Amino acid sequence: MPDAVVMENHKMRQLGGGLLILIGLPLTLLVGLLGLWGVRNLAEILILSSGPVLLGCGLWAAFPRRAPRPKLTISDEAITIEAPRKVIPLGEVSAIKHHMPALAKHYRLTFCTPQEETPFDVIHLTHDGRDIINLIGLRLEQQNRFLKQGRTDVLGALTGVWEVQTGAPFVSDPNHDKTGHGRK
Repeated sequence: MPDAVVMENHKMRQLGGGLLILIGLPLTLLVGLLGLWGVRNLAEILILSSGPVLLGCGLWAAFPRRAPRPKLTISDEAITIEAPRKVIPLGEVSAIKHHMPALAKHYRLTFCTPQEETPFDVIHLTHDGRDIINLIGLRLEQQNRFLKQGRTDVLGALTGVWEVQTGAPFVSDPNHDKTGHGRK
């Protein structure tokens, strides 16, 4: 199976830059047409320069100078985080946490191994956290392992912790349709 590459996504930056251009361009034109003749002091120059500054920031944001870089590579053998460079062997992963830390505005994946936990922020990427977990799950199924989302003791609510289990992911049981699956 080919490697899955998760890359940066510049779409939000380009959208913000486009909005700054839409705001800054008319202000710059108004300054050019009306504002230059009545300038008397430095404070007025600073106020009138807001249009060109917004236009310049918008052009800088709307047209990034570099192509999107890869952030995460998922192969059949390992998960590679690009910056800072970290290689996590797929056979050592025991759990994956998908959570939002306190006071954060974006989700984070934490790859748990017996030795350590490695955080990976999922922000402005081509794949979201659930997609990355699914890509890792596909690789694990080739190794006769699978991911199973944990449940709480109270009414069996799903948690954000995906534990790695050994065996076939879909086992058919003759009494499967008669069980409550942890529900009453």
